[in-house]
Amino acid sequence: MKILCNSLYKPLLATDISKEILFLDDEQCKSCGEGFDLSEIEMAIMQPFFFNKEFLDRMPKLKIAQITGAGYDRVDLTELKKRNICLCNSKGVMSVSIAEDVFAKMLFFSRQIRVVEQDRIDHKWDLFGQNQWMCSCYEDLYGKVLGIMGYGSIGGEIAKRSKAFGMKNYTYGNRLYLNDSLIDHSYSHPEQLPEFYRECDYIVICLPLNDKTRGIISTEAFASMKKSAVLINVARGPIVDQNALVEALKAGTIKAAAIDVFDVEPLPADSELWECPNLFISSHKAGMGDSWKRFIGDLIMRNIEHYIRETPLENKISF
Repeated sequence: MKILCNSLYKPLLATDISKEILFLDDEQCKSCGEGFDLSEIEMAIMQPFFFNKEFLDRMPKLKIAQITGAGYDRVDLTELKKRNICLCNSKGVMSVSIAEDVFAKMLFFSRQIRVVEQDRIDHKWDLFGQNQWMCSCYEDLYGKVLGIMGYGSIGGEIAKRSKAFGMKNYTYGNRLYLNDSLIDHSYSHPEQLPEFYRECDYIVICLPLNDKTRGIISTEAFASMKKSAVLINVARGPIVDQNALVEALKAGTIKAAAIDVFDVEPLPADSELWECPNLFISSHKAGMGDSWKRFIGDLIMRNIEHYIRETPLENKISF
């Protein structure tokens, strides 16, 4: 066998290809394939955290590390570089699902879903104290400015959908993947961030986690945002200073936040975030709609074919 794959992904692969693959389950991967001969493995398809020195030592001929996630902050990049192993991620496979999740959360706040659902529970008919003939119960997304921090595959899918709502797209970071006609204004320098924050009604974080982005959403960042702003993080927890987030929500510095990722996961039961006002919490599953399995299966199959035919791999990471 020259290809190793976590058995989680076996149902996504073509049957004829599966016959040529060594499948290991999570427990077998945790033990670095103990009891299996991995000396001839040239391509491995696993979660990022399994690509560690101990496991790599057992695969001396490994050429391709295909991770089943977009983020590679948990991959031992030093070891991969030392061994000249090509790293490919799964960027883009969850982009559609995450984009839909982002709009679900924006609408949750704009349409006051929490209040409406509580009214149902309480059997309460409420027009929010307004005359029904001149009533504005909600804030529409139409005409609002959506700030997208990190305009890659996920940011691009979000931008597509925002135009259907009649929103304006402001971006921070590189402009990739989509025609610029989707972008109304772009910012690329850190010194422009205060202006970016001031302009946005909704801010969605799609940035990768690195030294430049860690803690970028700080007390100072919140102070630059509108009091009516809603922050949504579907990237990595440490990009947002959690203490600053708690204080901003308590003080009303911003209107609300929806957070899918955290510094520590699972989020501890005693975390102050659970009781934080106007905070929507989801447990790192923004991308877990039903479409991503098809997308990741297709990507893995294509890169297996590229490996077999010795053609250029997709989603190759430079590091």
